[in-house]
Amino acid sequence: VSQEELVRRLSGRLICRQCQTPYHRTNLPPKADGRCDTCGGELYQRADDHLDVVQRRILVQQGLLAALLDLYSKQGKLAEVDGEREIDKVSEQLLEAVSQCSPA
Repeated sequence: VSQEELVRRLSGRLICRQCQTPYHRTNLPPKADGRCDTCGGELYQRADDHLDVVQRRILVQQGLLAALLDLYSKQGKLAEVDGEREIDKVSEQLLEAVSQCSPA
């Protein structure tokens, strides 16, 4: 998944203060702006989902992930999946990758 897509996904998350139902500004918006469809509670954004925090988190994690990706790639244990495709296509690719890794 591209950095831009990660930022969009993470910074768009909202949660109901009362029942904790999750929403997303673009992928799963509430029917009424700022209100939970389930209980009518107020929706809020967690501090770690604010745009500037998300961008910092991604930068830190990229450095950590680079070493892991290199290690697993050298061991032949890395499968790449396009996480920006439709959910059913991503699921299909993930299942295929896992089945190729499983012992017979």
